[in-house]
Amino acid sequence: MTGVISDQDKDIEEKVNRLSEERTVWRNSRCADLSKRSKFNHDQVVHRMIYLLCRGPKYTPHQARQLTAILAKLQNIYTETRVCRGVGFPCYSGEPGLERTVRKSKDAAVLLWAWESWRDSVRIAKPLYMSLISLQNRGAKNNGYKEIGECWREELETPNLKHVVEQLYHDVLPFFTLLHAFVRHKLSSVYGKDLVPLHKPIPAHLLGNLWSQNWDSLIDILLPYEDSKYNLDNKIKALNWTVKSMAKRAEQFYISLGLPPMTKKFWSHSKFDNSGACHGTAANMFAKEDYRIVMCAENSMEDYYVMHHEMGHVQYYMAYSDQPAVFQDGANSGFQEAVGDAIMLAVMSPNHLRRLNLIDDLSSEFEIYLLLLQALNKIPQLGFGLALEKWRWDTMSRDVSSSNYNSHWWILRRQYQGIRPPTFRSEQHFDPAAKFHIADNTPYIRYFLSGFLQMQIFESMCNASGQTELRSLHRCDIYNSKAAGNKLRNMMSTGSSKQWTYVMYDLTSGNETSYSSKSLLNYFKPLIIWLEEQIKKHQIPVNW
Repeated sequence: MTGVISDQDKDIEEKVNRLSEERTVWRNSRCADLSKRSKFNHDQVVHRMIYLLCRGPKYTPHQARQLTAILAKLQNIYTETRVCRGVGFPCYSGEPGLERTVRKSKDAAVLLWAWESWRDSVRIAKPLYMSLISLQNRGAKNNGYKEIGECWREELETPNLKHVVEQLYHDVLPFFTLLHAFVRHKLSSVYGKDLVPLHKPIPAHLLGNLWSQNWDSLIDILLPYEDSKYNLDNKIKALNWTVKSMAKRAEQFYISLGLPPMTKKFWSHSKFDNSGACHGTAANMFAKEDYRIVMCAENSMEDYYVMHHEMGHVQYYMAYSDQPAVFQDGANSGFQEAVGDAIMLAVMSPNHLRRLNLIDDLSSEFEIYLLLLQALNKIPQLGFGLALEKWRWDTMSRDVSSSNYNSHWWILRRQYQGIRPPTFRSEQHFDPAAKFHIADNTPYIRYFLSGFLQMQIFESMCNASGQTELRSLHRCDIYNSKAAGNKLRNMMSTGSSKQWTYVMYDLTSGNETSYSSKSLLNYFKPLIIWLEEQIKKHQIPVNW
């Protein structure tokens, strides 16, 4: 069920619609004028400004209003939908309600209920999504593109993007295959071989995440140490960390690198409390020192990560705030998503976790636990991100018709993640709508690329801090390294004024100009060796 839209909400919606129209009129007028002047020689900076302003879809004011209205309805379905289990049970939003239920429960019946109920409730989004794609394709064609997916891929400024992402995925596929086999083996021992056969894709509802995109909540099943002595959530609670103190600790790490603290307006306007339904988001209000985070947080390691991720966006906003408005963005969207995650890699280094009093054990046993926790969070996400975006590209190009939306979705999820739906799915369902970024119309390949880029950024900061002698990247501790902070600040301060390959060249001191899997595989090398040993020792079947 969904909530009723109030008069106040309707008034806000109308203001957003009018703003969309006015912005469209202004952009169309400016770009039309600039195209007439294109015969004049402009310097490189002006050429890039024009390119960034005028690329992408072009809508008429009426189409812009239509687009805004469709997106509002899609987002309302996602944010206002509640599912109820029955009398005496609470009702849940998708985020954070069902998301947390799935993270915390190990009861197969509860997990199946949550998985099915959410997807059954949001499938009504399908007609709106079809209208959204049709309208966006018209906007793309208005500006000379074949379809909207072409516009989305252009933002990454990687001409052979489809080939690049496939190659990156295949670089890490042997690693993911080992991880998948180990997880399936352990789940089968808990839930039985009838529910989790050892030679088939894993049922999606058992992976500890509402979307099966990261599997880190399974860590205590995979490595069930006595008394959960490594459980970081338990340590956070035992130390009585509050949501506010977690946010302050996240800020402190950035400050230790010589980066600026959050502003007064940030602390007065941001929302961290554990109430309502929301998806963690950072916002640049484009007013002096006005940056905000909205999230429904609790004192958990998952939300500690989200704080660092969203604060990374804010650091990016502050770093490029002196750039012209058109350059106030990341080198591309992948860079925007990678900053906070690169910092979180540093936070998760064994030395820093001990500094935070979250651990007192630096044994090799703990290092494997920590690496497995990180791998469960990051590696399945790569397959998820690629499957989601390939599905969307295929719907945008009309290579897949609306009568095959759901079947194509599960073909890709099986291919790239080795998972399957726990129950029969038909074209009456619309399972992609279970994910926020479908309703929000946010391109997702940025998160896939960020999975590699964050490792490259982290390794670059480690090198800048002088820790080149490390045998494994996961041990790098850059806390208090102003040299590492300068490397990051210099990257962020250029905004989108440079094409991203130049930014990559500067970031890596001339060593790289493209995305690479080398840093990621270096980070996880000890875990890869350990997984190979486990597979051999227990004769665990691999592949799906």
